Amino acid sequence: MLFYYGTKASNLKNGQIINVDCPSCATNVSMIYSIYQRYAHLYLIPFFPIKKSTFIECNSCKKTFEKAELPSAIQQKLEREKEKHVVKTPIWMFSGIFIIAIVAAIGVYSSHQTDVDSESYVKSPKVGDVYFLNSTDKFYTTVKIDEILKDSLNVLVNDMEIGRKSEIYKIDVDSNYNKKETIAKKDILELFKEKKLFEVKRE
Repeated sequence: MLFYYGTKASNLKNGQIINVDCPSCATNVSMIYSIYQRYAHLYLIPFFPIKKSTFIECNSCKKTFEKAELPSAIQQKLEREKEKHVVKTPIWMFSGIFIIAIVAAIGVYSSHQTDVDSESYVKSPKVGDVYFLNSTDKFYTTVKIDEILKDSLNVLVNDMEIGRKSEIYKIDVDSNYNKKETIAKKDILELFKEKKLFEVKRE
């Protein structure tokens, strides 16, 4: 996968300082300053700011200077001007961080809700419920409720196992359920408490 990332700069403010001597043409002039904020981005989404930079252009000779290139007298005048008009980093430059935080919060909520729903389904089973199970170490499988008895469940056992928990849905197909077993309800509850039964799918 190619990651399109890098840095960009955005103009935050333009202003003017007057009655200064240009270090290039030695003319007493006004100079235009521009403040830029550089930020890191991924796929054009801003993630976080890096640093601010200030550039100044002489109105007479049009030469552009970085702040550090200017005489201290002009730098001090520029600082006084900037203090009058505080330039803050825009919130949108943190967009990527906000997006990650929102996605993470949704993921946590969704996982919690799945756990709540699964616990409810285990306590009140219905025909057709599919139990997602830790079959053996690092392998996963499913069983489907076929019949509900007083103290037990008749289930259809999946013939297949899969090594990725996130892909267990791939083996949840009708053609894989070819064997029947009876499991006590109390054993199902115990599997859930031990997190060996980690999710219940109910249509």
